[in-house]
Amino acid sequence: MRDKYLYFGLDQGASETISGVDCTGAQTLSALNTSNFDDPTPDGVNFIANGGMKVTILAAFDDTTDDMQFGTGYGTVAAGQTIDISAACTYHATTGVITITKVADDAVNGFTGDQDTTGHNDFIITQLKPYLAGNAYVYNSRYLQGMHYQTTTTTELHFQAKTGDSGGLDTITVTHGTAKHKEFMQELTDILADDNKVNGMVVVCDDMPTVGSTVLTTNNASAIASVAQTATDS
Repeated sequence: MRDKYLYFGLDQGASETISGVDCTGAQTLSALNTSNFDDPTPDGVNFIANGGMKVTILAAFDDTTDDMQFGTGYGTVAAGQTIDISAACTYHATTGVITITKVADDAVNGFTGDQDTTGHNDFIITQLKPYLAGNAYVYNSRYLQGMHYQTTTTTELHFQAKTGDSGGLDTITVTHGTAKHKEFMQELTDILADDNKVNGMVVVCDDMPTVGSTVLTTNNASAIASVAQTATDS
């Protein structure tokens, strides 16, 4: 059995809606709120471009001349569709302000909001990748010391501390379906024991995706719901 690297994404992606944006001039969104995102909020000018978060909007058309406009890169957009307009967005490296390029300036990726300042300009910003310490962990399977029942819906995994501290343990708690401890343990150990099932890293659970969590196996027999680090000596 080769070493496997076990990935635990611990935090659900932050999300914030910035509503009623005036798009008649420069399309700038207010800075992200630390009550929705971790404090500090993400930094780095390429955070959107590198897939760290996305900006979406619900398409709505109710005027004849002042409606939303989408660049040709979005194809045919119908009312009621949620459209990812991240390609039109730039992120300020320090202030966190998002600016949206208009169709007049980028005919392919641009987006122009409803020119009625009260019309549908509600932008949703969603985190897609970890960016702070504690958002995610990877442990080598050789340092898994054991697993045990914790509650009816949780199993604890104990790892030798990542820093190699003598006697130190890190604890990851997995939340799964009621009384599914055996199923979870079987899923994990079967994958660890079979080199044909995985190459390198195993995603045990990733809470960051916005449409459901990525879980250990396709059928997810143990109904893994989430993970958390509940103790660390690292």
